[in-house]
Amino acid sequence: MSASNVAPPRDRFLAFAFAGADLLVEASPDGRITFAAGAFRQRLRMEPEQAIGRHLRSLVALPDRVGLSLALDALAARGRVPPMVVRLNDPARTPATFAALLVPSTAPRVCVTIGPVPTMAEASGSTEADSTGFAREAEARLRDGGGGEVALIEVRNWKQVKEHLSGEDQRALRTGIAETLGARGEVGLAREIADGCFGVLVQSSDDVAGVLSRLSALVRGSPAGQLARVEGLGLSLAADALSPSQAARALRYALSQFRIGGVEAARTVGGGEGLNGVLSRAEWRARLLRPAIAERKFELKYQPVVSLVSGGTHHYEALLRPAPALLGPGQTTQDFVVFVEAVGLTEELDLAVAETALAALRTHPQASVAVNVSGLSLQSEAFRDRLLAMLADPAAAGPEVARRLLVELTETVEVDDMATTAASIAAFRNFGVPVCLDDFGAGAAAFRYLREFQIDYVKIDGLYVRRAPQGARERSFLTSMVDLAAGVGARVIVEQVETEEQAQLMRLLGVEFGQGWLFGRPGVLPGVTAR
Repeated sequence: MSASNVAPPRDRFLAFAFAGADLLVEASPDGRITFAAGAFRQRLRMEPEQAIGRHLRSLVALPDRVGLSLALDALAARGRVPPMVVRLNDPARTPATFAALLVPSTAPRVCVTIGPVPTMAEASGSTEADSTGFAREAEARLRDGGGGEVALIEVRNWKQVKEHLSGEDQRALRTGIAETLGARGEVGLAREIADGCFGVLVQSSDDVAGVLSRLSALVRGSPAGQLARVEGLGLSLAADALSPSQAARALRYALSQFRIGGVEAARTVGGGEGLNGVLSRAEWRARLLRPAIAERKFELKYQPVVSLVSGGTHHYEALLRPAPALLGPGQTTQDFVVFVEAVGLTEELDLAVAETALAALRTHPQASVAVNVSGLSLQSEAFRDRLLAMLADPAAAGPEVARRLLVELTETVEVDDMATTAASIAAFRNFGVPVCLDDFGAGAAAFRYLREFQIDYVKIDGLYVRRAPQGARERSFLTSMVDLAAGVGARVIVEQVETEEQAQLMRLLGVEFGQGWLFGRPGVLPGVTAR
């Protein structure tokens, strides 16, 4: 790695670890580059030192500089530029992912990472569909005001296609799909959301039609041509009648339905009518759901979180299990939560779950329990006041019971009102209720939360646990996150620990607590918690 002659501080290398970037740049608030490191010679045919003093715009191709300037202009208000696709200022105009973070201090600086564009070809090498990752990318586009559409594309009869084709023909077809839907110029970022279902971020309905036409031609010309057909739907990201939060919730709901039931399911929930239509059609179901929440038509299962040193249980996580009648065909608990968020019932559900968990704590005097709380709820002063009143009420909890409750901030919804959320977290901690940041590393917002909020625990996303045994590079990600959490005084929990090999590796990396099937599956709350 080449770099300027300024010794980069520790957080620069952390940025590389988390971003998987080719280029790392720092700039002054006016966009002038003050530090540069990485593969400048390979990507831009210059030495890193030659970039010093230039404007960030100079790194991208001329046609993309206006869009980049608009994104940078929003830095002061938003604090970051979500990952966006630009073309580099090289002869090939190579597509790249650009992301920036404003680091406030006495001498503010802009930290920029530039890396490869994730493509369908890369995703096709994985056995895991990336519905969560695509939803985050689509939401970033939505919140950034970039407009465009989400092309929801389904290859019908995909299961039969896979059964019909030989292994070599399957690989050839998947490679062709990856190349057709891959991030190329006007198309944008693409992901496989579920088996045979794909999402692509595009600029217009014409792009949706173009992608459908190219993919249909590919499938017709393959050995699967007699079995498969391609269907698609363009979901517009224009939502002038909705708040940014409402639009983001509607988008997540539409994508969750597409993951479950393909194009027909997305169309049924109003996807063809845009995000306004999705939210409008959801209202009737919300009217049925509100009384079900009030009547507590759900149960909580409790999974232990243990000390990786002593093996004793530190606390339990309360996991929501809705009554089967509340779940549609093929729906998971996560799909249910996404719908609750979409229709604005999050506060009611989170309060009901907290009340149920507190009742369990009253009958299990040695246990501690963590409950998940949405970022939507923590942005609400009314929610904060109601939960604090519940904690103070001797009939519901009281200080002794309240001190055995933990709050886990989930990242299914990005926090917009940082000040109110910080005030809610401070109020709970002042009452003796510690706060945990859930799914750390699953999205870029978690790093912003760690900087802005006083957090007691960090729960690292299970993806890093699964990948850590694969090699030194994967372990470096986890080590960096453990170090980062320790630097702000937060204790670390890892989830989805399923083997003793994973547990031992987590111990070696300095992780304090673990959660997963190795230590116990979700079940009833035991009466005694070991420390």
